[in-house]
Amino acid sequence: MKRRLATLVLLAAAAAVLFAMQRHSPRYDELTGPIPVSGRMGEPVRTRLFDARVERVAFARQVVYRRFGSPVMRSTSGLWAIVTVELAARAKSVAVGQAAWEGPTGLLYQQTDRLDFSPGQPPHALDPGLPRQGRFVFEIRPDQAGGATLRLSERFSPRLDSEARIALDTLPRNPDGSLAIADTLDLGAASGGRP
Repeated sequence: MKRRLATLVLLAAAAAVLFAMQRHSPRYDELTGPIPVSGRMGEPVRTRLFDARVERVAFARQVVYRRFGSPVMRSTSGLWAIVTVELAARAKSVAVGQAAWEGPTGLLYQQTDRLDFSPGQPPHALDPGLPRQGRFVFEIRPDQAGGATLRLSERFSPRLDSEARIALDTLPRNPDGSLAIADTLDLGAASGGRP
């Protein structure tokens, strides 16, 4: 009788350990997901394939640009967030094409696809020794502006490769401390005339 009871206790303990391991072990996506490389605005963040340094962030209610010689205006029910980044390839040519705005609550906003044929749209082709400026544009909720992180990678959801995660901690402010939001931002002027 004691032997049966000891066997049942041992089986119950093994089942509890296996259940705990199942609930607390990392998932496959976590094990093979991106390897974060963190940094802050204004400082270079070095991933395996490229370096990135966020130069500035701007917010607007509307954006304008020229497409095939005609002006195009886009508005949004939230905010346009425009991030200008200096990018440089490390050892080989690379195209930085994926970006996401991660808000303070964890909401992820992929770069917008509403700005067809606007200047400076990704993917940004990079060659070693030739840094260039890139721009990433997002449509976000106003409450997701402060405390956000820019996530950059070569491709969507990189597996076992580095991903730049840059804290967007120097946002434009008005004299009263509120977020500076332009009514209209010209993307052609914001790119400095560079693609």
